[in-house]
Amino acid sequence: MMLKKILAILFGLAFLSFVAMQYNDPDPALWMAIYGLSAVLCFLSAFDKAPHGLLWVAIILCTAGTLYMWPDKYEGLSVGSGDIKNIEEAREALGLLLVAAVFGCFIFLDKYTLRSRKAADQLRKTKWA
Repeated sequence: MMLKKILAILFGLAFLSFVAMQYNDPDPALWMAIYGLSAVLCFLSAFDKAPHGLLWVAIILCTAGTLYMWPDKYEGLSVGSGDIKNIEEAREALGLLLVAAVFGCFIFLDKYTLRSRKAADQLRKTKWA
């Protein structure tokens, strides 16, 4: 459980830094809101306050956003390697995919911890029974 807490805090801080980097984006309010809400969900997850249902909704929305935002032609992520519109769309899509992956990891770690606890409890009961 400590691993999830550390990861959640680190990703929460990373998403806050993403919020700060959006000030010069063509649509900053949208991306500041997305990364800001992601940071809040990370911090809530760090202290087991984020419901899994909400994380699943975020995963589904971010995955759908990734598919929607993906450029017609992928030209890399660095400026100068292609059309700036395609590069910006790829960056935005991958940002959404990162958010979805992070929340998926939180759910996985919660389920893994729960199974480990159940197995340990079962072992303790059979050992002393």
